Amino acid sequence: MISSSLYIYMPAHLLPARLPFLLNRKLQPEVACQEVLLEKLDFERLGDCATQLREHGLSTTLHAPFSGFNPGSSKKRTRNASLKLADQSLSLAEKLHARRIVFHPGLTYGNDREVLDIWLKNNLTFWPEFLARAAEFDCTICIENIYETTPDIFIDLLTAINSPQMGHVLDIGHWNIFGTGKLIDWLNATAPYLKHLHLHDNHGEQDEHLPIGQGYVPFSTLFAWLKTTKASPTITLENHSLPDTELSLQVIQQHFPQL
Repeated sequence: MISSSLYIYMPAHLLPARLPFLLNRKLQPEVACQEVLLEKLDFERLGDCATQLREHGLSTTLHAPFSGFNPGSSKKRTRNASLKLADQSLSLAEKLHARRIVFHPGLTYGNDREVLDIWLKNNLTFWPEFLARAAEFDCTICIENIYETTPDIFIDLLTAINSPQMGHVLDIGHWNIFGTGKLIDWLNATAPYLKHLHLHDNHGEQDEHLPIGQGYVPFSTLFAWLKTTKASPTITLENHSLPDTELSLQVIQQHFPQL
């Protein structure tokens, strides 16, 4: 059962200028903080935008910065930088009244079990303070797959954390490039923890962020699963241009008219 909440990718520094478009189309933004440093964003102005969206019955999701972020690092400098980014991201999420905040895991490609165990152990001490803060404004922290070939490390983390304030966001474009198993197996394994989806297409080699249906992602499998599962993830169409977003909107609304 799919959630009724649909979002579109929106760079944080463009939110004020594109607010009239969002309000006119009744579209909700996933505010993405990758193109401009958090220190250069006007949190108050972004908060005002979120207030206007809320007045029209619309909500936000936040995508935290990922450059230099690794909550499982044992390196003091990286851990301190990650703590600062998480702290700033939670502050912005609160300003935005964000329902979800997406973080990358910080893992590189092809780690062995020893590295993953260290990453997992460090995550267990990294997240509790931020989960407590997220609970104060009813926000869920979601960990996104990037280079991971299976969902095992996310299941290990979420089982150990065991908090309703933390879940998984499946980026289906990343899965299409790096996943080694069947999509249905990933979906079934993560269903108890699946809070959010990033939808975009590619041809299996590069992160192209194409409109749905223009690459090789098996969306028919995903859509069929969403119509029968008890999981109810929210969705972001993560296309990086408005024309591509429009094309994805047409497809998703054909399959899920309630969106």
